[in-house]
Amino acid sequence: MKKSAIILTSFLVSLVLIGASCVSFSSKNSTAGPAGMFVSVDKGNSWQQISTLLTEKGLASIADVSVYRLVVDPQDPQGLYLATREHGLFYSYDGGKSWQRPTGVLSTGFVYDIAVHPRDKCTIYATNGHQVFKSDDCNRNWMEIYRESRANIFISSLAFNNFPPYQIYLTQTNGDLFQSFDGGISWSVLKRFNMRLVEIASSPLQNKLIYVISRENGLYRSEDGGNSWLSLEASLKQYPGALEYRRYLLSANLPDDFIWVSKYGILVSHDKGDSWEPLNLLTPPGSVNIYGLAINQQNTNEIYYTATIDNRSTFYRSIDGGENWITKKMPSGQIPNVVWVHPQNTNLIYLGFNNLNNSQKKSSTSIFGI
Repeated sequence: MKKSAIILTSFLVSLVLIGASCVSFSSKNSTAGPAGMFVSVDKGNSWQQISTLLTEKGLASIADVSVYRLVVDPQDPQGLYLATREHGLFYSYDGGKSWQRPTGVLSTGFVYDIAVHPRDKCTIYATNGHQVFKSDDCNRNWMEIYRESRANIFISSLAFNNFPPYQIYLTQTNGDLFQSFDGGISWSVLKRFNMRLVEIASSPLQNKLIYVISRENGLYRSEDGGNSWLSLEASLKQYPGALEYRRYLLSANLPDDFIWVSKYGILVSHDKGDSWEPLNLLTPPGSVNIYGLAINQQNTNEIYYTATIDNRSTFYRSIDGGENWITKKMPSGQIPNVVWVHPQNTNLIYLGFNNLNNSQKKSSTSIFGI
């Protein structure tokens, strides 16, 4: 672990990172407390909910929305996009102090993913699982650009190539990986993996380096823009449960570094997934579900993760690269599945909760919605 503490560099959540009156969204499991988004200004010692929704009729609250993803504008960390399980898309341009939501189809239902253009913050893509929508005017208007008609196949993730020509990728649960070079007007098949895919990650540091993540078959890597692929299953299989995906982090400084969160725990690679080293957690391998992980980009010795057993969750913090850990109580009894450290003001820690009923809480598949 000392090796990891020394070598670990800045990581950015790719992720594949929320009272008032008028409108509120009721909780399916209110006895567990509120869901939505929380923020800490003191590195997780205390929390406050950020739930103010701006509407034409005045202020409202989204305190009980079920968070699926938090996507951050790659150019502006104050620009936050919240994908929810039932209440559509929400966005904030002030770091979560207030939220808005678009009109139309994205104002309700399950939003599976959001992608913001690496160089044009007003170009945004979002998917509800069966359609992909595009806005080129900062959420004012949305148009459909892709549709999946098969009821049993879902669009699971969206991502941009971080280098010109900035093509956009999408994955589907049947294993298809598509790409578009014309902003989504037309699409082509890049690869058919024939397994359940949940994420695609494009390196922010190395052109043509792409990772595709399966639900239960590990990680795949391409270093030529998707023309050829290498399975990293063999390097992960030595760790029991490591093929069952939970979360990932991409390095913000070193293109060879990758963090993989699985049923096993947290693994770190310094060679693009060819080999792995476990982080030394307080929780034994395979004993908890880890749905949230974040690392301070300015001080990589600061690591944060959430651990869930059945309906109980705990917040963990290390300031020495994982040699020692501090535990903190969660601000809600819902399932924590988003942790993000602000890259500029690293005292700010964001925490998002999945508002699930008791039967869903026991299923890791329900956390992913697919």
